[in-house]
Amino acid sequence: MTLKTETKRMLMTINLLAVAIVLDLIVSSIPGLNLSMPFGGKFFGLSMFPLVLIGILFGLKYGLIGGFIYALYNFGFDYLVYLDTLRITLESWTGETWSAFKILSLVLLDYVIPFMAFGLAGLFGDALRSKKKLALSLVFVSAIRLISSTLSGIILWGSSIAYASSQVELGEEAPNLATRIFAFVGESLWLYSLSYNFIYIFTTTLTVMIISFLTLKRIKMIFEPMIGQPLQK
Repeated sequence: MTLKTETKRMLMTINLLAVAIVLDLIVSSIPGLNLSMPFGGKFFGLSMFPLVLIGILFGLKYGLIGGFIYALYNFGFDYLVYLDTLRITLESWTGETWSAFKILSLVLLDYVIPFMAFGLAGLFGDALRSKKKLALSLVFVSAIRLISSTLSGIILWGSSIAYASSQVELGEEAPNLATRIFAFVGESLWLYSLSYNFIYIFTTTLTVMIISFLTLKRIKMIFEPMIGQPLQK
């Protein structure tokens, strides 16, 4: 790959990354679209669309880079505090001691792995040639995200849902979707975490899949001249 091609792909990656961030800000500010789960997880994470496109269009390397930068953006947006303040905040939420290892696990399982998973769409370089392949790529990256987020719920956030449920039982708090799920699965932590994360990841994947199918022809028209190769069957 020539230096010119490398630079061109990096610039287009940055552009799509900027689109992802703008989409995230827009969705977060529009009532209805900004719906989320009680303890985090957006129902309509439309930023997934441009992030997946990075991998499909420019390859695995660029997809992973784009996902990693977006993960840093999300972490900074959620926890724009010094590390010690973050530790104190998390301990007040969960009632547990948060070591450096647990904070690192949070960064990896809640941010780096889930968002870099979108870059794995780069394994499906021909995904834009058919809706079936495009759907497969979206399901695959969402499955990786689900695994990481489920592990996070089990390893890091068990005490949070247990505390929230105890407050509901004491009548101190009103039940929410998370506590209802926890009660429904018989307080099984792994079933709760899987169910909780599946809900918003499923709605996001389905929404992005519909948008992808509706705009597939337009995407091909826009990006074929940029990458210099046909995206048609």
